[in-house]
Amino acid sequence: MLSEISIANLYFPPLLIYLGVSALVYKLIERLTRRWLDGTWHPALARFFVSLIVVSAIVVNC
Repeated sequence: MLSEISIANLYFPPLLIYLGVSALVYKLIERLTRRWLDGTWHPALARFFVSLIVVSAIVVNC
């Protein structure tokens, strides 16, 4: 896991960075799989699980 990151003497927690990166990755995945996600039984739940998988993958790999 990352430790705190300092930018201009402001400390940012790693979770904030993970969430920012995961939001960008999620938007890319959502744009690529929009038709598939809209065709699922519960589109909002499918989108939630995609975002959960993205955040988990980033946390595990860092």
